[in-house]
Amino acid sequence: MGQICSGMRVFVIVGLMWVVVATSVRGGDLFHEDFSHAKIGSVPSRLLILGGEFSVMKAGKERFLELAEKPLDLHAVMFGPAKKDGVTVGARVLGFRKGRRSYPAFGLGLNGVSGYRLMVSPAKEQLELFKGEGIVKAVPFAWKPDGWTQVRLRCQSAGSAWELAAKAWPDGEKEPARWSLSWKDKVSPLTGRATIWGAPYAGTPIRFDDLRVIKVKQD
Repeated sequence: MGQICSGMRVFVIVGLMWVVVATSVRGGDLFHEDFSHAKIGSVPSRLLILGGEFSVMKAGKERFLELAEKPLDLHAVMFGPAKKDGVTVGARVLGFRKGRRSYPAFGLGLNGVSGYRLMVSPAKEQLELFKGEGIVKAVPFAWKPDGWTQVRLRCQSAGSAWELAAKAWPDGEKEPARWSLSWKDKVSPLTGRATIWGAPYAGTPIRFDDLRVIKVKQD
């Protein structure tokens, strides 16, 4: 899962340099996309696909961005304004288990493709924080299959370091008051856009909704 699929690297420079105008849809939000007005079968123009087959789909009255079940690799989408720190990225993600031992993996990130990436890894029962392609921190996490999962990742400066904090919980349940995972980086992050990530290892689609980039409130 630490490997970024071939063909994605060519987008790194583009993704880091692509600066979009932040659209404030409600207090604190720098970006929000819930796909409620997106055309079925399309991809909103303010998203940048970095690999994989993504398209807006519908189930009942709900619309979402869906990653197809093939190819079985790690794929990503960029969105929101390019930022260095002081932001939280959030999304709802729905993954499906196949049988008893086949699981998807999914997550989101900050600071571009080579930045920070938080992955929900049901096969390992962990939340994993990557910097680039290497894991820097992992904590236990019990994923509930076939239901939406809320995922959050925050990056903010703290003196001469940068604090990363992450959490995930079943959609519909109360948000945990505390962050599940935290890690400090002494190296300044690059300015880059937020990302969502999906690896359909179970051979089933992965759905994404409510993509947000939120400005962190200063104490």
